[in-house]
Amino acid sequence: MQIYHILTSIMRTNTYVVANGGRAFIVDPGANPDGIRAIIEQNGLKPEAILLTHAHFDHIGAVAQLTEAYEDVKVVMHAAEVEFIDSVKNLASHMHRSVQPFVPDVLLRGGETLNVCGLDVRVYHTPGHSPGGVCYKAEDVLFSGDTLFRMTYGRTDLYDCSFAKLKNSILNKLFAIPGDLRVLPGHGEETSLDFERRNNPIRMDTEDGK
Repeated sequence: MQIYHILTSIMRTNTYVVANGGRAFIVDPGANPDGIRAIIEQNGLKPEAILLTHAHFDHIGAVAQLTEAYEDVKVVMHAAEVEFIDSVKNLASHMHRSVQPFVPDVLLRGGETLNVCGLDVRVYHTPGHSPGGVCYKAEDVLFSGDTLFRMTYGRTDLYDCSFAKLKNSILNKLFAIPGDLRVLPGHGEETSLDFERRNNPIRMDTEDGK
């Protein structure tokens, strides 16, 4: 498994192109479809899926363009995020942006193990930053979206957020995954699961402040 990284959207979203042989899937294409396509074409990859951690504009902004470019690509997301795609809840209008709507192909509930490009991808439903937020585990890598960041965690002051749910998602779902994992978040630098278990302030923080 090889991972290519590109920053997309005005929010500097981490978008990942994950290759297994000549097959590939894309995690959170926030914008810049041309840049994402360049990675795919330069490395001779065939994209088969787009995995979305949630449906805020800075994680879905290039989905429609990529599905137009690659007809066989399947869009995967949690069922609770569908209403965000073409709604003020995706936050695009707050940043004077827009999102071209798309129709997802696979709707998740959480707990699934998907076969994507020949890789087993485990789905963890991690609500809090958004109701249908998910994280994806492939081999020893966790794509944590906007749930878990290095030394911090996702915002809970947006539409349909919940600090209590986010804290539960991190402490009782992500931190419960056995062993150490490389953590690739939706923003900022990568980290590791063991490092966050030891150092992330979520254990001590409360909804009323730190």
